[in-house]
Amino acid sequence: MTFITSKTVLVTGANRGIGKAFVETLVEQGAKRVYAGIRDESNLDHFDRRFTHVVKPVHLDVTRDDHINALTAQLTELDILINNAGVVHGASVTAPDALAIMEKELSVNLYGPMHLTARLLPILKQSPAAAIVNLCSIAAISHFPGIGPYSVAKAALHSYTQGLRFDLIDTAIKVLGVYPGPTDTRMAKDFPMEKASPRQIAERTYAALEQGQTDLFPDAHSQAWYQVFLQHPQELEKLFTAMGR
Repeated sequence: MTFITSKTVLVTGANRGIGKAFVETLVEQGAKRVYAGIRDESNLDHFDRRFTHVVKPVHLDVTRDDHINALTAQLTELDILINNAGVVHGASVTAPDALAIMEKELSVNLYGPMHLTARLLPILKQSPAAAIVNLCSIAAISHFPGIGPYSVAKAALHSYTQGLRFDLIDTAIKVLGVYPGPTDTRMAKDFPMEKASPRQIAERTYAALEQGQTDLFPDAHSQAWYQVFLQHPQELEKLFTAMGR
Protein backbone atom coordinates (compact mmCIF):
# COMPACT_ATOMS: atom_id res chain seq x y z
CA MET A 1 0.00 0.00 0.00
CA THR A 2 1.86 3.03 -1.27
CA PHE A 3 0.03 5.52 0.94
CA ILE A 4 1.61 3.92 4.02
CA THR A 5 5.09 3.40 2.58
CA SER A 6 7.78 5.63 4.13
CA LYS A 7 5.23 7.50 6.26
CA THR A 8 5.68 8.72 9.84
CA VAL A 9 2.64 7.73 11.91
CA LEU A 10 1.34 8.25 15.44
CA VAL A 11 -1.06 5.65 16.89
CA THR A 12 -2.71 6.33 20.26
CA GLY A 13 -3.80 3.48 22.53
CA ALA A 14 -1.19 1.34 20.83
CA ASN A 15 -0.27 -1.38 23.30
CA ARG A 16 -3.18 -3.76 22.73
CA GLY A 17 -6.22 -4.59 20.62
CA ILE A 18 -6.85 -2.53 17.51
CA GLY A 19 -4.06 -0.10 18.36
CA LYS A 20 -1.45 -2.84 18.51
CA ALA A 21 -2.73 -4.25 15.19
CA PHE A 22 -2.44 -0.78 13.66
CA VAL A 23 1.20 -0.56 14.72
CA GLU A 24 2.22 -4.05 13.58
CA THR A 25 0.47 -3.68 10.23
CA LEU A 26 2.14 -0.31 9.65
CA VAL A 27 5.56 -1.89 10.11
CA GLU A 28 4.71 -4.74 7.75
CA GLN A 29 3.46 -2.30 5.10
CA GLY A 30 6.61 -0.20 5.07
CA ALA A 31 6.03 2.77 7.37
CA LYS A 32 9.22 4.71 8.09
CA ARG A 33 8.56 5.52 11.74
CA VAL A 34 5.67 4.60 14.03
CA TYR A 35 5.17 6.45 17.31
CA ALA A 36 3.17 4.11 19.54
CA GLY A 37 1.30 6.12 22.16
CA ILE A 38 0.86 4.13 25.38
CA ARG A 39 -0.94 5.40 28.48
CA ASP A 40 0.53 2.92 30.99
CA GLU A 41 4.26 3.52 31.30
CA SER A 42 4.85 -0.11 32.34
CA ASN A 43 3.82 -1.21 28.82
CA LEU A 44 6.35 0.88 26.89
CA ASP A 45 8.50 -2.18 26.08
CA HIS A 46 5.45 -4.21 25.02
CA PHE A 47 6.30 -4.50 21.32
CA ASP A 48 8.10 -7.35 19.62
CA ARG A 49 11.81 -6.72 19.20
CA ARG A 50 11.37 -7.26 15.45
CA PHE A 51 9.69 -3.85 15.31
CA THR A 52 12.16 -1.76 17.31
CA HIS A 53 13.85 -0.38 14.19
CA VAL A 54 10.58 1.35 13.24
CA VAL A 55 8.43 1.58 16.38
CA LYS A 56 9.14 4.21 19.02
CA PRO A 57 6.92 3.79 22.12
CA VAL A 58 5.94 7.10 23.74
CA HIS A 59 4.25 7.69 27.08
CA LEU A 60 0.95 9.28 26.05
CA ASP A 61 -2.25 9.71 28.01
CA VAL A 62 -4.42 11.73 25.63
CA THR A 63 -6.16 13.41 28.58
CA ARG A 64 -2.92 14.95 29.90
CA ASP A 65 -1.59 18.24 28.58
CA ASP A 66 1.96 17.51 29.76
CA HIS A 67 2.07 14.26 27.76
CA ILE A 68 0.78 15.99 24.62
CA ASN A 69 3.25 18.86 25.09
CA ALA A 70 6.17 16.44 25.48
CA LEU A 71 5.14 14.50 22.37
CA THR A 72 4.71 17.63 20.27
CA ALA A 73 8.15 18.83 21.30
CA GLN A 74 9.84 15.70 19.94
CA LEU A 75 7.93 15.37 16.64
CA THR A 76 9.60 17.01 13.66
CA GLU A 77 7.41 15.33 11.04
CA LEU A 78 4.12 13.47 10.91
CA ASP A 79 2.09 12.10 8.01
CA ILE A 80 -0.70 10.09 9.67
CA LEU A 81 -2.42 10.52 13.03
CA ILE A 82 -4.53 7.58 14.20
CA ASN A 83 -6.79 8.58 17.12
CA ASN A 84 -7.45 5.09 18.43
CA ALA A 85 -7.28 5.42 22.25
CA GLY A 86 -10.66 4.85 23.84
CA VAL A 87 -12.52 3.64 26.92
CA VAL A 88 -15.95 2.11 27.42
CA HIS A 89 -18.03 1.60 30.55
CA GLY A 90 -21.14 -0.55 30.71
CA ALA A 91 -23.84 1.86 31.83
CA SER A 92 -27.01 3.56 30.69
CA VAL A 93 -27.44 7.32 30.34
CA THR A 94 -29.75 7.32 33.39
CA ALA A 95 -27.46 5.27 35.67
CA PRO A 96 -26.78 6.86 39.09
CA ASP A 97 -23.16 7.54 38.07
CA ALA A 98 -23.91 8.36 34.42
CA LEU A 99 -22.55 11.91 34.60
CA ALA A 100 -19.26 10.80 36.16
CA ILE A 101 -18.90 8.06 33.54
CA MET A 102 -19.77 10.52 30.78
CA GLU A 103 -16.98 12.84 31.91
CA LYS A 104 -14.45 9.99 31.63
CA GLU A 105 -15.79 8.86 28.25
CA LEU A 106 -15.73 12.36 26.77
CA SER A 107 -12.28 13.06 28.18
CA VAL A 108 -10.71 10.09 26.39
CA ASN A 109 -13.00 9.48 23.41
CA LEU A 110 -13.59 13.08 22.32
CA TYR A 111 -11.52 15.76 24.07
CA GLY A 112 -8.31 13.72 23.80
CA PRO A 113 -8.50 13.36 20.00
CA MET A 114 -9.58 16.99 19.63
CA HIS A 115 -6.68 18.31 21.73
CA LEU A 116 -4.08 16.05 20.14
CA THR A 117 -5.27 16.79 16.61
CA ALA A 118 -5.25 20.54 17.21
CA ARG A 119 -1.68 20.42 18.47
CA LEU A 120 -0.44 18.24 15.61
CA LEU A 121 -2.25 19.92 12.71
CA PRO A 122 0.64 22.34 11.97
CA ILE A 123 3.00 19.36 11.57
CA LEU A 124 0.49 17.36 9.50
CA LYS A 125 0.01 20.32 7.17
CA GLN A 126 3.71 20.15 6.28
CA SER A 127 3.19 16.67 4.78
CA PRO A 128 2.42 16.44 1.06
CA ALA A 129 0.03 13.50 1.70
CA ALA A 130 -1.30 13.34 5.25
CA ALA A 131 -4.26 11.71 7.01
CA ILE A 132 -6.19 11.77 10.26
CA VAL A 133 -7.98 8.56 11.23
CA ASN A 134 -10.59 8.69 13.99
CA LEU A 135 -11.75 5.40 15.49
CA CYS A 136 -15.43 5.98 16.02
CA SER A 137 -17.85 3.07 16.40
CA ILE A 138 -21.06 1.78 14.89
CA ALA A 139 -22.47 2.87 18.27
CA ALA A 140 -21.83 6.44 17.10
CA ILE A 141 -24.43 6.03 14.35
CA SER A 142 -27.26 4.85 16.60
CA HIS A 143 -27.42 4.75 20.38
CA PHE A 144 -26.49 1.42 21.99
CA PRO A 145 -28.26 1.21 25.38
CA GLY A 146 -25.78 -1.06 27.17
CA ILE A 147 -22.95 1.42 26.65
CA GLY A 148 -24.89 4.68 26.69
CA PRO A 149 -22.16 7.19 27.62
CA TYR A 150 -19.81 5.55 25.11
CA SER A 151 -22.41 5.92 22.35
CA VAL A 152 -22.84 9.60 23.19
CA ALA A 153 -19.09 10.25 23.21
CA LYS A 154 -18.53 8.39 19.94
CA ALA A 155 -21.46 10.20 18.31
CA ALA A 156 -19.70 13.43 19.24
CA LEU A 157 -16.45 12.10 17.74
CA HIS A 158 -18.36 11.25 14.56
CA SER A 159 -19.58 14.84 14.31
CA TYR A 160 -16.08 16.15 15.05
CA THR A 161 -14.72 13.95 12.26
CA GLN A 162 -17.18 15.48 9.82
CA GLY A 163 -16.17 18.96 11.01
CA LEU A 164 -12.49 18.17 10.49
CA ARG A 165 -13.21 16.98 6.97
CA PHE A 166 -14.98 20.26 6.19
CA ASP A 167 -12.28 22.46 7.71
CA LEU A 168 -9.44 20.59 5.96
CA ILE A 169 -11.08 20.18 2.55
CA ASP A 170 -8.59 22.52 0.88
CA THR A 171 -5.51 20.86 2.41
CA ALA A 172 -3.58 17.67 1.61
CA ILE A 173 -4.96 15.98 4.76
CA LYS A 174 -7.43 13.12 4.34
CA VAL A 175 -9.91 12.54 7.17
CA LEU A 176 -11.20 8.99 7.67
CA GLY A 177 -13.83 7.90 10.18
CA VAL A 178 -13.75 4.20 11.07
CA TYR A 179 -16.89 2.61 12.55
CA PRO A 180 -16.21 -0.94 13.74
CA GLY A 181 -18.77 -3.28 15.19
CA PRO A 182 -17.80 -5.67 18.02
CA THR A 183 -14.11 -6.50 17.71
CA ASP A 184 -12.12 -9.25 19.40
CA THR A 185 -10.47 -7.08 22.05
CA ARG A 186 -10.61 -6.76 25.82
CA MET A 187 -13.03 -3.85 25.42
CA ALA A 188 -15.63 -6.07 23.70
CA LYS A 189 -15.08 -9.26 25.69
CA ASP A 190 -18.61 -9.21 27.14
CA PHE A 191 -20.39 -9.05 23.77
CA PRO A 192 -21.64 -12.62 23.05
CA MET A 193 -21.35 -12.59 19.27
CA GLU A 194 -18.88 -13.24 16.49
CA LYS A 195 -16.28 -10.48 16.41
CA ALA A 196 -13.92 -9.09 13.79
CA SER A 197 -10.19 -9.37 14.43
CA PRO A 198 -8.11 -6.25 15.21
CA ARG A 199 -5.91 -7.12 12.24
CA GLN A 200 -8.93 -6.98 9.91
CA ILE A 201 -9.81 -3.50 11.20
CA ALA A 202 -6.24 -2.29 10.68
CA GLU A 203 -5.81 -3.74 7.19
CA ARG A 204 -9.16 -2.42 5.97
CA THR A 205 -8.41 1.01 7.43
CA TYR A 206 -5.20 1.29 5.44
CA ALA A 207 -6.96 0.04 2.30
CA ALA A 208 -9.59 2.75 2.82
CA LEU A 209 -6.88 5.40 3.07
CA GLU A 210 -5.33 4.08 -0.12
CA GLN A 211 -8.69 4.34 -1.90
CA GLY A 212 -9.49 7.82 -0.58
CA GLN A 213 -12.57 6.76 1.40
CA THR A 214 -14.06 9.06 4.04
CA ASP A 215 -16.07 6.54 6.10
CA LEU A 216 -15.29 2.90 6.74
CA PHE A 217 -17.49 0.16 8.18
CA PRO A 218 -14.78 -2.51 8.37
CA ASP A 219 -16.60 -5.67 9.40
CA ALA A 220 -19.72 -7.66 8.65
CA HIS A 221 -21.72 -6.42 11.65
CA SER A 222 -21.02 -2.73 11.10
CA GLN A 223 -21.72 -3.02 7.37
CA ALA A 224 -25.06 -4.76 7.93
CA TRP A 225 -26.15 -2.40 10.69
CA TYR A 226 -25.20 0.66 8.65
CA GLN A 227 -27.34 -0.59 5.76
CA VAL A 228 -30.26 -0.86 8.18
CA PHE A 229 -29.59 2.71 9.27
CA LEU A 230 -29.50 3.98 5.69
CA GLN A 231 -32.87 2.39 4.94
CA HIS A 232 -34.54 3.68 8.09
CA PRO A 233 -32.56 5.15 11.02
CA GLN A 234 -35.14 4.24 13.65
CA GLU A 235 -35.01 0.57 12.69
CA LEU A 236 -31.37 0.41 13.78
CA GLU A 237 -32.32 2.11 17.03
CA LYS A 238 -34.96 -0.56 17.59
CA LEU A 239 -32.49 -3.32 16.75
CA PHE A 240 -29.91 -1.97 19.21
CA THR A 241 -32.62 -1.52 21.85
CA ALA A 242 -33.58 -5.19 21.52
CA MET A 243 -29.93 -6.24 21.73
CA GLY A 244 -29.42 -4.10 24.83
CA ARG A 245 -32.26 -5.67 26.81
